[in-house]
Amino acid sequence: SLSPDGASVVLIQRVAGNNQAIVVVDWRSRQAQAVQSARRDRGLFLDWVIWKGDARLLFAVTQRIDWDGTPEDVTYRQIQRIYSVNRDGSNVQAMFEGQMRQLLNPDFAPIELIDALENDPDNVIIGTWAQNGYTAFRVNVTNGRATVIDDALGWDTSTVYVDGEGTPVLRTDPLANGAGYKFFRRPPHGGRWQLAYEVRRASVAQNRDFFPISAGPGPGQIYIAARPEGQEYQAVYLYDTSTGDLGAPVYAHANADAQGIQVDPTDNTLLAGCAETERWECRAVAGRRLRHVEAISGYFEGAADLSLISVSHDKTKWLIRANGPTIPPTIYVYDLSAASLTPVASTYPQLPRAQLAPTQVVHYASRDGAALWGYLTTPRNTTGPTPLVVLPHGGPESRDSYAFGYFEQYLASLGYAVFQPNFRGSEGSGRSFAIAGRRQWGLRMQDDITDGVRHLIAQGAVDPGRICIVGASYGGYAALAGGAFTPDLYRCVVSIAGDADLIEMLDQERLGQGRNSLGYAYWVAVTGDANADRDALIATSPASHAENFTAPVLLIHGRDDYTVRVEQSEAMRDALRRAGKQVEYLDFEHEGH
Repeated sequence: SLSPDGASVVLIQRVAGNNQAIVVVDWRSRQAQAVQSARRDRGLFLDWVIWKGDARLLFAVTQRIDWDGTPEDVTYRQIQRIYSVNRDGSNVQAMFEGQMRQLLNPDFAPIELIDALENDPDNVIIGTWAQNGYTAFRVNVTNGRATVIDDALGWDTSTVYVDGEGTPVLRTDPLANGAGYKFFRRPPHGGRWQLAYEVRRASVAQNRDFFPISAGPGPGQIYIAARPEGQEYQAVYLYDTSTGDLGAPVYAHANADAQGIQVDPTDNTLLAGCAETERWECRAVAGRRLRHVEAISGYFEGAADLSLISVSHDKTKWLIRANGPTIPPTIYVYDLSAASLTPVASTYPQLPRAQLAPTQVVHYASRDGAALWGYLTTPRNTTGPTPLVVLPHGGPESRDSYAFGYFEQYLASLGYAVFQPNFRGSEGSGRSFAIAGRRQWGLRMQDDITDGVRHLIAQGAVDPGRICIVGASYGGYAALAGGAFTPDLYRCVVSIAGDADLIEMLDQERLGQGRNSLGYAYWVAVTGDANADRDALIATSPASHAENFTAPVLLIHGRDDYTVRVEQSEAMRDALRRAGKQVEYLDFEHEGH
């Protein structure tokens, strides 16, 4: 985070013993000072840190505490706390100091920052559960004392959003069994809460239809990323909580879902909008700043995508993250007045960039004529066709990006090319592209992966006799589907926490969430109905086709995985063993998804 005066950067740095420290850096002099530290061996983890004025910082700490209560499969509990501290490390202050009795359960209630109140030097807005349900507090960052702003938000509320005046005007209530979310709105100066939108998804973070981003510039205004019915791409709107009107988009991309914005910290006006096609693109709303964005991109010769992290109050200093396959995420300060770029910190400073493998975008056509693309990372200093690892992403409504990937770079360092296809069903490329993957597990989605591999073979880029498919979650399913349905293509198969039996997967979702839940309805829409589509689901379940495998299979799973149950890999293992196939199975205690 960049200080309001633009002179300093605060960051969380990994230090000796895999511990963490909050560090303040004077980016001009390169002088750095550690302010606070957290020891992981004591269960302490720093979550985030921001400036609160030029002289004080706000940060969050999570503490893991061993747990011997119920339920039996819970091994620890987590407590999050928020603190403030002077930039020199003095005067550490816990929020709610001496007032923890106001909270419903101080040992369990998560405490979240709702708004940093950039124009209020003394206070922030924090939310947590108190005696009357979820409550928004105004908290003084010097003494930690809290006063109630709103305690009529309800017992079901999990998140609150405020407008430009710091008034709670939008809230999120999760539905039972993780089946989805309801958003409620109200006018800025009080009034009845009304239903704004209902998200029929298991994860609110994955929905493209209605997602709050941040406070808008005026009363009752919230920036919303939304995709109204009938619209192909998600855009950003300035939502009016008084009327429920989205209005016209304030930022949109012609060929991709809008995925983020940067607002002026002083008045919440829009500075830039971002979207991701084959590359991450951020465009300044104010045209006079566009030339700076283009100049910075030119500095990296197109090898990195840029994102704006924060802006000084006078808007002459930008904190920027550059990220590319050969440029691990690196933080820079850009001085607009001097048109100069100064590096501050890197996530992997020890990696020699000259040895990292470059990535190119590969375009190809599917067998039914769809225009597709993916990323091909190629080892340095190789000639001729190379061995290939195919790495389909999870989700499946997720995507791969043009960015540094430690796993891809590790494989490339061993001499393997790595192919990451964005098959139909991936997110970010509009409604039609995502829906095209519905009920196409093992079919169109798998064909898109296969067609990309065959394209690389036809181009002479890879060795057709040395191809392995590796994936995690949905990518693990895709790896198993590759071994089951195109066995001639792959010399080895690796599935990490992947599904193998789609009927069993649906049964687990129905038992966990309920037959009439929105979450279960989502999975039925994505994969099919366990009864009506039973034959099709069996036909696309790798565990039902173990006899087809010719390549050896490695299965990896965490025993505490509650997203894809470990029984999925066990079923695949057992099926392959019955078929007399070569399989190795690794499971890990206390590991999740």
